[in-house]
Amino acid sequence: MPRFTILTPGNPDDIGPLKMIADALSTVDAVLKVASYHTEAELLEAAKGVDGLMEGWVRMPREVVERLPDQIRVIGSGGIGVDFVDVDAATERGIIVYNLPGVFEREVAHHAMAFLLALARRTVSSSNAMKARQSVHLGPVQHLYGQTLGLVSFGNIGRAMSKLAAAFEFRILAYDPFVSQEAADRYGVTMVDKATLFSESDFVSCHAPLMKGTYRMIREEDFRRMKPSAYFINTGRGKVVDEAAMIRALREGWFAGAGLDVLEQEPPSPDNPLLDMENVLLTHHYASTSIQGGIARREKAARQLVTILSGRWPKDGLVNPAVKPLAARKWGMPAE
Repeated sequence: MPRFTILTPGNPDDIGPLKMIADALSTVDAVLKVASYHTEAELLEAAKGVDGLMEGWVRMPREVVERLPDQIRVIGSGGIGVDFVDVDAATERGIIVYNLPGVFEREVAHHAMAFLLALARRTVSSSNAMKARQSVHLGPVQHLYGQTLGLVSFGNIGRAMSKLAAAFEFRILAYDPFVSQEAADRYGVTMVDKATLFSESDFVSCHAPLMKGTYRMIREEDFRRMKPSAYFINTGRGKVVDEAAMIRALREGWFAGAGLDVLEQEPPSPDNPLLDMENVLLTHHYASTSIQGGIARREKAARQLVTILSGRWPKDGLVNPAVKPLAARKWGMPAE
């Protein structure tokens, strides 16, 4: 009988991509349980008798977290975002929540830059017209050198984006209340307030995570400040943007267009106006995806789980450090 069981969603008949994690767990007398579930009720049923979750598919608001089995000690994110789980409720129950920093920052930054280049050069509309055997009036094609890029949030992904942008000779601004100018200096980035960023940028790239203070932080007043020639890119979280305000802004030409990997509702409603806008590029929330990124994601998840199940705190990625006192009492984790 293994000491621990970790549950993850997937096809139980094809665990090949997860073998790396299963092999790592075996070193601490733990097994990986792969189950197919898609609803809160199915998650709760599958979670019976397990000690931890590798999650992200099913949302876990407070009422779900409070109904999880008592022996669950850890919930892991498959990425950086942890907005799928009520972290406060998990902390109150002594459940350790971790994410995976340092894994795919470059993938997300590359995706954001791909949006920027496609919007600036109008490559998608040109390609579509060519394939339809049509001529097309591209309109103004943006240059990049000397233009201003504004980064909303200047964490690891924003910093990776700034390195790419430097090669294109951008002037780079960033808005992040938690980052000092001293920290930004090494990247050649100028920290500004949000109003300045939106009014001066030719491209705004949002990398903000979703948390209490960021829900719909980008709203109508920000879009009204943008230049008519500017573009907005979001590879962070859809709910950090007031989507209705963005749709209105795009319809009325407050700014030129958008590249969006994330939306408020995913998948979007079939009648979402963004699906029919020629000046909007959309992708399926896959900015972090790549072959190497997938390998790194699994390696990191394995390390986080093995570390926690061994009774140690991970070196990074602990989302709720406030859990430490209760986790020390319940699971024998170090108090600090």
